[in-house]
Amino acid sequence: MIYYELKIESSTEEIVVNEKNVITFAEVVFETDDKNTKTKSNAILAQMTVRGIIVQGQDTSINEQAIKLSEWARDLKNSTTYRNVTLTLRDDEDESIVRIYKIPAMFVCDYKETFSTTDNNAFTFELKLNQSTNKLNDIKIYQ
Repeated sequence: MIYYELKIESSTEEIVVNEKNVITFAEVVFETDDKNTKTKSNAILAQMTVRGIIVQGQDTSINEQAIKLSEWARDLKNSTTYRNVTLTLRDDEDESIVRIYKIPAMFVCDYKETFSTTDNNAFTFELKLNQSTNKLNDIKIYQ
């Protein structure tokens, strides 16, 4: 089984979501901006989507981190809008690293929290990120 660790860094703040089974989905996409492209171009987007669970009344750490994610989504200051994001995938059995993505200069496209009373009062969050233009070469991927 895989679990995820997310670290988001700015010059003034660090957001860390590293509890097992909190992040339930992660996706990293490198997508051509123009769907009608005929040759390779520089118009490539680096995107990341992360979904997770915030269980009410249990771990206050994830609640605090979710609030920080929400604040970042509404942040319009140039100095903190773009942040360095590290997504680590780990094997749950032996804690080995499956993959690490280090993507600088990412910003929030969408952030949402969903509240449900039908699923053990589980709340969920979804964070969609894009990377700033001209930073594609600064992405690091490790195994």
